[in-house]
Amino acid sequence: CPWGCGELVLMSTTEHGNPMPLQPKPDPTGNQAAYKDGLGRWRSRSLTGRDARRPEHLEETFRPHVADCPNRAEQQTHPGTPSGGRTRLRRTRPRRSTLWRSR
Repeated sequence: CPWGCGELVLMSTTEHGNPMPLQPKPDPTGNQAAYKDGLGRWRSRSLTGRDARRPEHLEETFRPHVADCPNRAEQQTHPGTPSGGRTRLRRTRPRRSTLWRSR
């Protein structure tokens, strides 16, 4: 689990290339359709939304792990607390003044 709850998750990649942790067992109440591609990687897509399609014959329906993760639920009740997962630090460039200084 990316949020540190210790549960095993099925990591998939969404249509947009983002990682999506799913519950490891298929669930008909889920909102993610997932399948294994030719290289053995799990791919997923949303079943909700305006342009969403129904699951195809090779896809199974899964629930996102976010919906059931106890650490994620605790983090959402206490905003600003760390999630316990990876944090990405962003390096920023130093700001340069756009004003010219006169001597």
